[in-house]
Amino acid sequence: MRKKFIQLILFALVLLTTGSAFAKETPDQLRAKLNDMSGQVLSRMYEKYPSSKSAIQNVYAYCTISASSVKWGFWGDDHGRGVAVNNNTGERIYVKMKELSLGVNFGAKEYDLLFLITNKTAWDNFVSGKIKFGSEVSAQVSDGVSGGTFAEASVVADGVWVYQLDKKGLAFEMSLKGAQISPYKNLN
Repeated sequence: MRKKFIQLILFALVLLTTGSAFAKETPDQLRAKLNDMSGQVLSRMYEKYPSSKSAIQNVYAYCTISASSVKWGFWGDDHGRGVAVNNNTGERIYVKMKELSLGVNFGAKEYDLLFLITNKTAWDNFVSGKIKFGSEVSAQVSDGVSGGTFAEASVVADGVWVYQLDKKGLAFEMSLKGAQISPYKNLN
């Protein structure tokens, strides 16, 4: 039984890490794919977290990311990609996410992230790759500027909040983790 379980985890690792390696998409095709994925993430978020719809309309910018993770033993690896949208200028920045964790990790899952970016400084840091973050702080917190709250969102950095929605899979994690979001050089 243990052998089959290890084989299943290794198979999941191979699928998650090589799935996009076979596709040779042009930058325009990849941008279109990421824009479509962003719309799907927003639809799922609006259904699960109705407050996210009005939150997006009232923030400086937002970012959607579709991600997957593999956790095994003492390490975990998450990666994703998405689109950051500036509500004030209409600018779209295509981004990728990488997260590593160290601790007790087990499983694999796919999930969506919706980041709410409350000001220009946070936007500039977010799209330049200067924001690095760890685990969530709270289930409901104040933005510290206007006195408003984003119900069910968690703060991850100064001026940046996140909603997370697990799509499928199962993962157990008690670990320290760090993540970074950075722009795709060939898509922006």
